[in-house]
Amino acid sequence: MKWVVSVFTVALALGGALLPHGARAQQPDPLISPPEGDVGSRFQIVGQFGWTPGETVTIRLGFTPADPASYSGPYYHERQTTVLRDGTWSFPIVLSDDLFPFPLDGRPGWIVVQAQSPSKTATNAFAYAPGGVRPAGAVGSFGFGPQAASPFALLLLALFAGGGGGLLIALGAARASEARAHA
Repeated sequence: MKWVVSVFTVALALGGALLPHGARAQQPDPLISPPEGDVGSRFQIVGQFGWTPGETVTIRLGFTPADPASYSGPYYHERQTTVLRDGTWSFPIVLSDDLFPFPLDGRPGWIVVQAQSPSKTATNAFAYAPGGVRPAGAVGSFGFGPQAASPFALLLLALFAGGGGGLLIALGAARASEARAHA
């Protein structure tokens, strides 16, 4: 039995050691904080890494009631900002009907944010949740929405599940072996 626990512990340690440091703590870029809200909400869009200092970033906003990962336009609102010396940038957005050529009429959806400079393009999404009603696909912290967990957290979850399953199989095999020995 000790060997099962030892193998599980080694697997966890190797998983943590072999993942690149950036994969453990990496946040989506651009980061959107907070990741969801209603009309009147203010959210910050932050380019965190890999942007070229001095370049102009064009921020475009679109809206979709469906999967934001497959959204390809149209983009209705555009703003610009400049990348700072440290390769980051930030821009606030206040969610209002002025951002789109149609009213945000209380149907949940995704505000797709595309940030583009001459050297980089990145996309993320803000969950428009009127009255707290989240759009389809907006799930908890282990989902694939704007609050998705880091790859490291998902790896730990998978290792725990695999280790727990392996432990149950080993216990069952040991009990079956004991039962055959006493029979």
